[in-house]
Amino acid sequence: MTVYVVQISDLHLFAKPHQRLLGVDTETSFLQVQKAIAALDPLPDLLLLTGDLAQDGSAAAYARLREHLQALSIDTYWLAGNHDRLHSMNSELRAERVHGEKSFSRENWSFILLNSLVPGKDSGYLTDRTLLWLRQELQRSQAAQNHVLLALHHPPFSVDSDWLDQSALQQPERLFEVLDEFDHIRLVIFGHIHQDLHRRRQGVDYFACPSTCVQFRPKSPRFSLDVIPPALRQIWLEQDGSFKTQVQRVEAALQTPNLALKGY
Repeated sequence: MTVYVVQISDLHLFAKPHQRLLGVDTETSFLQVQKAIAALDPLPDLLLLTGDLAQDGSAAAYARLREHLQALSIDTYWLAGNHDRLHSMNSELRAERVHGEKSFSRENWSFILLNSLVPGKDSGYLTDRTLLWLRQELQRSQAAQNHVLLALHHPPFSVDSDWLDQSALQQPERLFEVLDEFDHIRLVIFGHIHQDLHRRRQGVDYFACPSTCVQFRPKSPRFSLDVIPPALRQIWLEQDGSFKTQVQRVEAALQTPNLALKGY
């Protein structure tokens, strides 16, 4: 059977509702994306949230997010981004159908969620312990003859944008060294760059997901915002290891950001 996945990323919620990031009310924008997910027919089998779920790392932001997610009644899994705080996430983002597991299976697909968060830094890094765990999970999924979807927050390569590339995954060759040992990894998804992107490396497809709030202009050498609707990514995973994916823009979520700002 097909496993139908929806990815959302970079929600940047705050402790108080209706606070703004770069001129955009991030919670109102997210709720419009949530409506778009609720209107999908059929509903996804699961949601994957790929980091920066809160801008301020507050427990209150994660608690409200948990309530919003429970209203969808879709199994949801999450990982941390550079703006998140793992302690608060672990305490607040656990409830019925909101799961903290970082390795799980659906049909003959294994899902592995990596923590690339380095507290206090915008860039990402995978520790030796994380890479050891990744290798072990890939060995288990290989023994089970499963295909693999891997998720993390930070892009593991340059995205041709000088300012964003400074905060990408550091020493990505350490990740690729592990991935190159296996031939059952089908796709890697990530967030962080607030834009749609597709790359292919060693037979594996890599996809970025736009944000549910503010979008960054692709291939910009300096900080630059894009006036384009927020989005979700749909992914259909087939039993033979093939997949289809597309980005669905949510026009109702579009707010014009403050284009005069030079960073956040």
